[in-house]
Amino acid sequence: MDIRAILVPYDSGLYRARMGRGPERLFESGLAPLLQRLGHKFFREETRAADSHTTEISTAFELCGSVANQVHECLKSNTFPLVLSGNCNIAVGAIAACGPEKTGVAWFDAHGESTTPETTESGFLDGMGIGILTGACWHRLARRIPNFSPVPGNQVLLIGSRDLEPAEVELLHRMGVQRVADFKDVRSKVEAISRRIDGVYVHVDLDVLDPQEAVANQWTPPGGLTVQNLTDALREIRKHTQIKGFGIASYDPELDIDQKALKAACAAAEAILGEPQ
Repeated sequence: MDIRAILVPYDSGLYRARMGRGPERLFESGLAPLLQRLGHKFFREETRAADSHTTEISTAFELCGSVANQVHECLKSNTFPLVLSGNCNIAVGAIAACGPEKTGVAWFDAHGESTTPETTESGFLDGMGIGILTGACWHRLARRIPNFSPVPGNQVLLIGSRDLEPAEVELLHRMGVQRVADFKDVRSKVEAISRRIDGVYVHVDLDVLDPQEAVANQWTPPGGLTVQNLTDALREIRKHTQIKGFGIASYDPELDIDQKALKAACAAAEAILGEPQ
C-alpha cells in the first residue's frame, strides 16, 4: 500500500505546542518503523499555516482546508491518507475530502466533541469537531473547506465517549449521531450504516483509552477502552467496510511518560494497516 502521512503539528493554533508536538513523535518514534515493518511504501509531509500570526479559530479552519486538499490528492492517486494532528477538528477537513454524503465516520473519543459557540462551557474550539462536521455550527468558516458539506448525523458513530456536557448529549441526539458505549456493538452499528455509505473515515482521539492503560493528554477521564478493545473495534470496522482514511489525534508526548500511548497508537494503526485478521 502507498501511504501518505499528513502531519498537522498544531494545538489551538499554536505550532508544536503541547499536543502539537504529538504528530512528529507518533510518526518518527512509532508509525514510521511500523509502516516499514509492514512493508508499505510511505512518505510524510507537514502541513503548515500560511500566516505566521496564528489564531485558534482561523488557523484551525485554514489547516482543515489544507488537509482536505491533501486527502483529496491521496484518494485521486490511490494513496491511503494517514492524518496525524494535534487537534481532533482537523478530521473535518479529511472527511470533507472523502465525500461527506456517502462517508461514514467512526469517531473514537472520550468526549462528545459536540459543543457549539453558544453551548460550550470550556470555550475550546477543539470540543466542536462533531458539531462542525454535522453542520450544527461554524457554517460560514466550514464552507471554506474544499468539498465540505455536513455529514448526516446517522452516518456518524461516536465510540467510547464518557465525558460530555449536557448540551452535547442533546445535540448528538438531535443530529442523530449514534453513541456506541460498548465496543462489542461496533460491528452491528457499522453494518447498519453500510447501506447508506461507500466507506468510513476512522478518527481516534487517544483519550478514548482508559488512563490505566495509557495517558495521551491532560483531558483523559477515568474509564474508557482498553487497547485490546480499541484494536478489536478497528478490526471489525475494517472487516465490514472500506476504510477511506485514518487519523490519530490529541497526543501530548510530555504526558506519555511510559510511552504506553505511543504503543497504543501503533497498535491501532496496525489494526487498520496490517494484515487482516
